[in-house]
Amino acid sequence: MFVGCSMSTLIAQQSEKDTTYVLSPVIVTATQAKERETPVTFSDLNREQIRDRYNVQDVPVLLSELPSITFYSENGNGIGYSYINLRGFDQRRLSVMINGVPQNDPEDHNIYWIDFPDLLASASSIQVQRGAGSAFYGPPAIGGSVNLVTNPFTNAPGVTMETTFGFQQFSDSSRSLPLNTRKYDISINSGLINQRYMLYSRIGKLTSEGYRLNSWVDLSSYFLGAIRFDHNMSTRFHLFGGPFADGLSYYGLPKFVNSSPVLRRQNPSENGWALGPGDTSYSYFAPRRPQESESFSQPHYEIINDWQFSPSMHLSNTIFYYSGEGYYDYDGSWIPYDANALNWFRTYVGYDSTLGTSVFPSFLIRAFVGNKQWGWLPHVEIDHGNGIVTVGAELRIHRSTHWGKIQFAEILPSGIDPDFHIYEYNGEKDILSFYVHELYRPEERLTLVGDLQLIRNRYAIANEKFLGNDFSLAYFFVNPRVGINYNFTDVWNGYVSAAYTSREPKLTDLYPAEFAYDGETPQFQYDTTNGKRVYDFTRPFARPERLLDLEVGAGFKSSSSQFSADVFWMEFTDELVKSGNVDLFGQPVVGNADRTRHVGLEVEGRFLLTNALSISGNLGLSHNRLVHYSVIDDNGTRVVLDGNPIAGFPDFLGNLRLTFSSGPVTASTVVKYVGPFYVDNFKTEEGKNNDYTTVNADVMYKLPRIAGSDLMLRGEVDNLLNRLYFRSGDKAWFGYEFFPAAERNLVVGITANL
Repeated sequence: MFVGCSMSTLIAQQSEKDTTYVLSPVIVTATQAKERETPVTFSDLNREQIRDRYNVQDVPVLLSELPSITFYSENGNGIGYSYINLRGFDQRRLSVMINGVPQNDPEDHNIYWIDFPDLLASASSIQVQRGAGSAFYGPPAIGGSVNLVTNPFTNAPGVTMETTFGFQQFSDSSRSLPLNTRKYDISINSGLINQRYMLYSRIGKLTSEGYRLNSWVDLSSYFLGAIRFDHNMSTRFHLFGGPFADGLSYYGLPKFVNSSPVLRRQNPSENGWALGPGDTSYSYFAPRRPQESESFSQPHYEIINDWQFSPSMHLSNTIFYYSGEGYYDYDGSWIPYDANALNWFRTYVGYDSTLGTSVFPSFLIRAFVGNKQWGWLPHVEIDHGNGIVTVGAELRIHRSTHWGKIQFAEILPSGIDPDFHIYEYNGEKDILSFYVHELYRPEERLTLVGDLQLIRNRYAIANEKFLGNDFSLAYFFVNPRVGINYNFTDVWNGYVSAAYTSREPKLTDLYPAEFAYDGETPQFQYDTTNGKRVYDFTRPFARPERLLDLEVGAGFKSSSSQFSADVFWMEFTDELVKSGNVDLFGQPVVGNADRTRHVGLEVEGRFLLTNALSISGNLGLSHNRLVHYSVIDDNGTRVVLDGNPIAGFPDFLGNLRLTFSSGPVTASTVVKYVGPFYVDNFKTEEGKNNDYTTVNADVMYKLPRIAGSDLMLRGEVDNLLNRLYFRSGDKAWFGYEFFPAAERNLVVGITANL
């Protein structure tokens, strides 16, 4: 999907007195799916839906009401570090874009929604495409793609102020609903200036104590935008982001704590808990220290130019630059202080037998990350009569710096340099791709689509100062896609699509260099000539995953109802699935499964029952299984897992929303059901995340206009029935861990449009 303001979407209405410009909130181009035309499985959220459903939560919370989407948050209340799953695929395997610009971290493929605080306040539309190969910019889509469009400009000048308060129920507290969350926001729109310019600015502040202990967030946000209209051309500039700080809370909890309002709020540190007999109690628990926190900022700069230089040709160019820098302090008391440590670390620090311990006591590590990324995304569209051909490219250059040092230690040998880096290296990622997209209409009701994408991605680690494991590795992919859409009647249509997509592993699958001091090594083939490992950096253990995705769907749309259904068959070779471990920061470690299969049915609909009452919802049924996969257990025995469910994939999902809207009042009740799923591939009862049902409710009331101002009151209750449940989990080396959802919470706010 691409974003700009092409001349076809800018309408000038001339009169004797003035000129009114109408700016379309959604720009439809090559990979923006369109109903009854594009053979893609997708769902949209428009500006009104975003306004009605968003208050303070992260983007994954808002998206979780769409088909086949689940989410979880590390701190429990959906503000901070939240994660989205689409069809069960985690967000590392989705292609996420803002205004058509890729947002997945080039090294670890993850999406850090906390880097975009309150961005939904400036959003005009979101499209979620499900299935493979539907995005040309950013990493190839495995589970699907998400494109959020910011188009906050308005024709008339105005000021919007918003104040929101959140109250969180804690069953272990004497306070029934203590104030837990605060948000303040102001935005200014200039309207159209001199028939040529529009300006927009927004600043905001969002703080929350979180649900779990020491899981607070302090988020500042800003968005600056400007657009200039010229003859057959528009140019817009965006600057958005916000510095933030938060308390770390990335480890889950044992399953037995769910029924305890006290224990399910705990926030353990590394090695923070161990289980007692029967896995029903703690035999040991160590809470995370208050000093374990994070501070980061990542501003985003974008320039988007659209030029309709002839009636049949349209050129778009996007240039962007991201810079991010920050650190997180985490507990390091588990780090060996004896012969188990690596030689260079042991030699530098030394060993002091008087300390009487094999690990560092009261030890905090500061991990620094600095990122820079430049990019150019050009494409040209040519209308050739019966269709449109689009040719485009992507050039991105990413550079990073990573280091860690001892931030604090209760006891250290004398003479140690406090600024000594226990690891340090530079990461590199170069991304170059070309694509051709053809949308051909041989006759009015029939649309044929064909895509071809060529990709070259290069990873590198450079300047690893202590172990010298530098390398450079390139991947080449060819990703084709074809599809057919046919409009049977004015209300019925159907489509078929097929896509083949390949995607490389993340950088830490090749070498987790942050953990070299703990014995991690490059994951490449090697020989041991002369008793020393010699790595072949052209032969990594982790292989790219490859997917053949077949989709068949149908849709119905009338003035009072809308309905769609699709069936998908996703056949994988070397799918990257959870291996049954997490890394130091709670992220799953993955491995290749030889053959896997995902088959499913998705249904979505909206029906107007009366003039004031409507019902909408969706349903997802899927079957996600390992076809050929085996692992070696701790005893060296090969365990065959053929036929087991794939970790993280629920087989049943459903959402239902009932909405009443009459005059100034809009009220909704939302019911969500997520079926059970396993958090590892061994299909054990201990590793099952149980099914859950949640009920949320919201209401909006528009007050009568006062002194030329519009006032909107809103309230929302999440987890209305106060259910205690886990949203997700993982298999860690210390046992199964699960992430609790917050108890009942209430959000109230007022918005003033001046």
